[in-house]
Amino acid sequence: MTDSTWKPKRVSATAPDVSPDIPLVEVSVRSPKCKGDLEGIIGSISGVKLKVSQGGQPPAIIILELDDNPEQTCRVIREMGKVAKSAEIFLTSATLDSGVLLECMRAGAKEFLAQPIQKNEVEGAFERFLERFHAAMKPDEKVAAGQVFGFFGGKGGVGTTSIAVNLAAALVNLPSKPSVVLVDVNQHGGDLPLYLDLQPSHSFRDIASDLSRLDQAFLVRILTSYDNGLKVLASGYDDLSTGRLNADCVEATLKLFQSSFDYIILDCGHVLDLTTKKALEMSSLIFVTSTLMVPVVHRTKRILELLRGSGFPPNKIRLIMNRYLSMEQDVLKETEEILKQKTHWMFPNDYPSVSQSVNSGKPVIDVAARTAIAKSYKDFAQSFAASDQPSSVKGGIASWLNPFKSRSPQSSSAEA
Repeated sequence: MTDSTWKPKRVSATAPDVSPDIPLVEVSVRSPKCKGDLEGIIGSISGVKLKVSQGGQPPAIIILELDDNPEQTCRVIREMGKVAKSAEIFLTSATLDSGVLLECMRAGAKEFLAQPIQKNEVEGAFERFLERFHAAMKPDEKVAAGQVFGFFGGKGGVGTTSIAVNLAAALVNLPSKPSVVLVDVNQHGGDLPLYLDLQPSHSFRDIASDLSRLDQAFLVRILTSYDNGLKVLASGYDDLSTGRLNADCVEATLKLFQSSFDYIILDCGHVLDLTTKKALEMSSLIFVTSTLMVPVVHRTKRILELLRGSGFPPNKIRLIMNRYLSMEQDVLKETEEILKQKTHWMFPNDYPSVSQSVNSGKPVIDVAARTAIAKSYKDFAQSFAASDQPSSVKGGIASWLNPFKSRSPQSSSAEA
C-alpha cells in the first residue's frame, strides 16, 4: 500500500449504542448458560438495554462472575470502581459463601444474582437499580468521551516514549485527579513499561488473541497499575516477536478506553504502519516529536507532509521539540520554516535528569521535581486541563481542534 492510497477515517468522539437516558448493561460472564439466561431476561426488561459494541456510551451495569480466586474478583471490582466510576457492579456465582459475598460488597458490588439464574431475582435487582439510576440522573447529562493523544516520533531515539510516559504521570497528578491510561502501540521495540519499572503479565496480545472477549471487566484485568494510579497497557510486540497487532483490535480497544478514561496517552513509536495509522486516526491530537538534529528534521518533514497529505486537519497535528537549548532560537526558527509547522511545545535538554528517570523507572516529576524539565511536563499537563471548557461533555474530538498557544522555549544548562 502506498502512502497516497491511505486516507484517515473520521472517527466520532462518541457513538452511543442508544440514548444516554437508557442505561446499558454489560454481561461479562464466562458460563455460556448463565450468560445466555441473563441476556434473555435483560432483553425483556423495560428501561435497560444490552451493550453490543465496545465503544460509545459506557455501561451503567457490569455483571461479573465470581472468579475461582475470590480475592481476584474483589480486586477487579475495586479497579472497576476507579475506571468505570458511574457503573454499578452486579455479581453472579453458582456458590454462595457469606464471607466472600460480604468482601465483594465491601469492594463495591451492588447486587448478587445466584446461579441458576432466576428471572424474578434479576427483575428485582434491575428494578432497584432503575430507581437509583433515575434518582441520580442529572438533566441533559451527556456521555463524556476521553481524549486520545497520539505521540509519534519524527525518528527513532527522539524521546517519544519518555514524553508520553511523563505527560501521563503529570496528568494523573492534576488537582482534578483525572483517570489516565498509557497505551504502548509500538510494535517495533515497545519498551514503555521499563520507563516505569513495570513487568506486566498481560499486554495487547491478550486482546488480539480473542477480540470477542473485550469488555470493561476484561480490560481492567489486563491493565497494569503504577504507584500513582496510572494504568498501563503494554504492547507485547517488538521486532523479535511473531505476529502483528491488528488495526481493528486497536480501534475497539481505544473506543472502550474512551468510555472509561479521561485521557488516553498513546506511544505510537516512529514506524508508520497500518496499526499506527489507525491509532492516529482515533487520536484527538497528534504530537510529532522532533529534535533540531539534521537527520531528525529531514524525516520529521516527511512525516508531517504525509500526515497533511492524508487528510488530517492541520490544527490536529502538533510539533514537539525535545532536548531544546535556549541558544538554539535561530536554528528553531529556521527549522519551523523548513517543516512549515510552528512548534507547540519545547522540552529543555536535561540529559542527567531524564537519564536518572529512565534508569530508575520513575517519572521525571518524581526523581527531579524541581528541575526545568519537570516543570515543563507539569505545565504541559496543565495546558490540557486549562483548555477544558465548562460543559456536560468531558470532551470529544471537536473540543480539541482549537490550537493551544505555543509556549516559549524552555532553557536548560544541560548538554545533549
